[in-house]
Amino acid sequence: MSALLEEFSRGDARAREEAWRYSKMVLRSLAQQEFVAADAHAELPDTLRAQFDWAQTRGRRVVVVNGVVSEHYSDFADVGAMVTVGETGGSYAVRIDGKIDEPVQVVYVSLPSAQPSRWQTSTSMIVVNGSARMIEQHLGIDGAGVLGSVHRRIDVGEGARLELVSLCDLPESVALYRLLDVHLAAKATFAATHVLLGGRLQRLDIQVDLAGEQARLESRGVFALRGRAHADTQLDIRHTARDTACDVVWRGVADQRARGIFHGAITVAKGADGSDAKLSNKNLLLSPNAEIDTQPVLEIYADEVKAAHGATVGQIDERALFYLRSRGIPLAEARRMLVTAFCAEVLAGVAGAGMREILAQRLQAVLPSAAEG
Repeated sequence: MSALLEEFSRGDARAREEAWRYSKMVLRSLAQQEFVAADAHAELPDTLRAQFDWAQTRGRRVVVVNGVVSEHYSDFADVGAMVTVGETGGSYAVRIDGKIDEPVQVVYVSLPSAQPSRWQTSTSMIVVNGSARMIEQHLGIDGAGVLGSVHRRIDVGEGARLELVSLCDLPESVALYRLLDVHLAAKATFAATHVLLGGRLQRLDIQVDLAGEQARLESRGVFALRGRAHADTQLDIRHTARDTACDVVWRGVADQRARGIFHGAITVAKGADGSDAKLSNKNLLLSPNAEIDTQPVLEIYADEVKAAHGATVGQIDERALFYLRSRGIPLAEARRMLVTAFCAEVLAGVAGAGMREILAQRLQAVLPSAAEG
């Protein structure tokens, strides 16, 4: 297990152990398996391709199969001179210089082999100026276990804006570790929405450095888990320049025997006066066997700072449930409506009605159905 901790984490041994405290059991199970190298040339079945072949992103799509960019399945014909994509030894880089009106899509596919397999890749993205929208999608096929690892570095230049929508929708046999390392220059904005569904283990580490004056982070996210799915989200947001701002809103839903973890840490460094930091994390438990652990952390070393944070774990509001039932709505449907509304705030800011509809449909698919009661 220690080898996996060292591979996935940074810092000293004690920090690694603490950061993975709630996911040790799953990590220990993975460490006991022997993995072979995943097949980067595996053929994608049509049913899988249909999950990411969206008309609105044709001509602006990179497909990564088991950690390696696939020229066969990628389609990057329509991005023009403002976007360049380079790939070397399983890693790739994207550079954006200008305003991109249509979204660029990056798809990560985890395909099983005859025995447990693993893959890893590293990516970098630079938004020099202007603005861009990116859709990131992680998906796979159930089968022999797959362990994937993605390390991504994002730099947003002065006055530039990047919007990221990430949908991680995994089968039960896939485990995925993601590290997102973001650096924001002066007046840069990074707006990200993450949706985490399924998976044997989903670990998402988001590190954001608001390094330039008036830089801004908008972070929205939701995990919706069923069965024995396990999602562990760790946010580390650092205000290191004056007049920076972050607005963090995350929601969690766990049903059956699923487990969700959310750790949101915000640090306002000395000299980062005028910073404005907000974090809200609310969670719903739909089963007595489900578990959610949440920990907001706020450290302030500067003056003239606005800061607020809070976290809750609870159950469906019985008064709201009674109100809906008194209007003739069946119990199961009333529960579903309330859970859907609970998650809706996260999706409200996603640009494009089509993308919001896709995310809402995938959320609906993992929430309790009306037949379950």
